[in-house]
Amino acid sequence: MSTATAAMLEPSSPTASFRYDVRSCETLAAFRALQPQWCALSATAEAHSPFSSFEYCELAVEHALASGAVIEVAMVYGAHELLALWPVAITRKGALRLAHSLGCGSGEEYGGPLIKDTRRTELYAAAVAAMMRIHADALEIPMVENGSALQHALSAAPGSWVRRRLPPRWRELPGYAIGLRAYPSWDDFLATRNATLRSALRSSVKRLRRHGDVSFGWCRTADEAQSTLTWLFENKRNWAVARGIGSRYLMDNQVRDFFIALARRTDLSNVPLVAFVTVDGRPVAASVNLVGTRTVEYFITTYDEAFGTFSVGNLLVEFLAQWAHANGRDFDFRPLHGDYKARWADRVTRHESLLLVLNLRGRLIELPLLWALAERVYRKIAAVLTKRL
Repeated sequence: MSTATAAMLEPSSPTASFRYDVRSCETLAAFRALQPQWCALSATAEAHSPFSSFEYCELAVEHALASGAVIEVAMVYGAHELLALWPVAITRKGALRLAHSLGCGSGEEYGGPLIKDTRRTELYAAAVAAMMRIHADALEIPMVENGSALQHALSAAPGSWVRRRLPPRWRELPGYAIGLRAYPSWDDFLATRNATLRSALRSSVKRLRRHGDVSFGWCRTADEAQSTLTWLFENKRNWAVARGIGSRYLMDNQVRDFFIALARRTDLSNVPLVAFVTVDGRPVAASVNLVGTRTVEYFITTYDEAFGTFSVGNLLVEFLAQWAHANGRDFDFRPLHGDYKARWADRVTRHESLLLVLNLRGRLIELPLLWALAERVYRKIAAVLTKRL
């Protein structure tokens, strides 16, 4: 069953020429009814993230509906065409209806709308205006880049008082990327990197080849992708457990199974969704990579620590970044600091998750945020006092 509501803004508004719809999708069939419009928008969009492709979101909707969420899609129309859409899953948390971006279950996708022309800042404001009409109390938008058109549009909407008052170091993450499209050749880019990195890459691959037949590539069949993904997530889980890191999405197979299913819906012949470095046919590094119209996102990655001295992670980055350059795309290491990211990147950004308050009841979200803040301050004070005693 699918319902739609529409509203026009007042003539005095700068976005008055737009029409807004909210589609509620209670079934997968209702969501799939949006596919023609969605794919038409994606095909003509000036640029878009892989997270906003219909195939990715369709799979996310299947998982969200199975867990009891409600799916809504906020849509912005011009005079004759769809200009933006923003899908979310809405779940209940006590008395609150919380909306969040569709995703694989890791919670680490970039949040935001699919926009026809990202150069038109008024479309971001219109997308936020459409989102204010969804049937939820609050909306969390993860990994928003500071200074972006999306952040500017969201800053004009009601947000969390608590989160906005946190110090930047508590709410921001650094992001790293390579603007490969600016370089005529791969060697032109590599020449800008530190000589130590360049020599380490040459040395590492030579030393690695002494241990067996080394191969760089990506999975071309769904079965091969399933095998490599199984190794990737098991290896990453073991790494986290050994360090006492309780990353929720690594402790079950939901995210792994999401990408196994995505591989079966993807033309793997020309998309490096799952890439690897192998030695004698055994993976020693692997990654999940999401290919957008302008960017390759290095989304989830791991390596065999037994081969850590050979910098197999850096060798995998080199392989994928070369592919990105050859295919006219930039390379995104994603938010979160990493020394290896800083060595490769020529662009550093800041990102934070934003919380949009959609109505008065949404202000209740401030209570758990205040409690979490109080606990964090208490732990810091206790740690300082313990050190001094």
